[in-house]
Order: sequence, then structure tokens, then C-alpha cells
Amino acid sequence: MEKLMRRTALLLLALAAGTSLAAGFSQKDTPINTRYRETPEEAAAREFKEHTAKLPPLPDTHSDGWFDIYVDENYGKQPKILLDSLQIMPAPDGSIRYILNIRSDKGYDNLTAEGIFCARFSIRFGNGKPSSYKVFGYGDTVNRRWIQPRNAEWKPIGGTLSRNDALRTVLYQAFCEGGVPADTKGLVQRLKERAGRYAPSIKPHNK
Repeated sequence: MEKLMRRTALLLLALAAGTSLAAGFSQKDTPINTRYRETPEEAAAREFKEHTAKLPPLPDTHSDGWFDIYVDENYGKQPKILLDSLQIMPAPDGSIRYILNIRSDKGYDNLTAEGIFCARFSIRFGNGKPSSYKVFGYGDTVNRRWIQPRNAEWKPIGGTLSRNDALRTVLYQAFCEGGVPADTKGLVQRLKERAGRYAPSIKPHNK
């Protein structure tokens, strides 16, 4: 009888210790801290409000200001970005605007005026905006005008998009990874370092 009571007491002590450790672990060591409360300053820092900007004139597709973007050797198109079109929108927008020419394998120009937003935090809080991109206009090279889409919206971009939209993934890696550059000069440098055919961050190709 005495041995049974001793075993019961030891079992109860072990259960109590395990419960205490589990409680401590859930409060401190899990990826989500249940005690964390976002400050007003942090909430303001992740606020996003789209800046309304007039689309620039339709560019000359044969000018010298275009930079060739390298996606991979199996990508059948010839994407280019107009360096002079790069701009960083003022807060609380903060997105990067640019003009793309996704030239087809037959040489047809497909111009788009776009924006890419880089998430301000690696961990998403509440309704914080994720990294995404948006098309603001499609180029009509015959009538020299932009055609604005009716229901343009921001589409998620990043690691999960790599197989679905390889081109925007390259732009995401150039502009967003490691933080957004402070100015357009930094954006141009990022493109040359990360998005060109012989960029230092990728292996050279002979093709």
C-alpha cells in the first residue's frame, strides 16, 4: 500500500512538472508570442495607402534606356525594364513603379506600367500588406497610349510565385530581398547586380 501511494505521488509530481514546462514553452518559445502587442508606431510603419500617379508618356521601345532582364535559359521572351521609369512612391505607399517591355520571341513589344510592393516585415502582422505587384496600364503602341485595366488589383508575389511568374519573381528578388534601396540609383544597381544575364549573383551563361 505504501509503495502504491509513493508511486502515485511521484506520478502526480511528474505530471505537474510537465504541465509547468509546457505552459512556459507556449508563452516564450513558440514562433507566436501570445503576450506580444503591436505598438501604434509599428502599426503605422506597416500601413499601406496607394499613391495615385499619372502614367508617363508611352516610351520609345528602341531607345537606349532599356535594361535586359535575365530570367532563365528556358524563358522564351525578352523582358526589358526602362531604367528612367524607376521611381519609389512616397509613404505610406512605398511601392516601386516601373515600365516593362515583355518582347515576344517574334519581336512584338508588350508594354506594361507596373508597381511592386515589398512587404515591410518578414513576419506578417494582422492585415499587413504582403509583397505584391500590380499592372497600372497596358501599352497601345499603335495609338501611342496607355490602356488602364478595369479591375486592377495587387497580386501576391514572392517565393510561392516562382513557378507561376518567373519574371516578377526576378524583380522581387532584385528589389525586395535585403530591403528596398533608398533611391532609384540603388534600384538600378540592384537590377545590374541581380537581374542581368551576367549579374554577379547568378552563374554566367554562354547562350
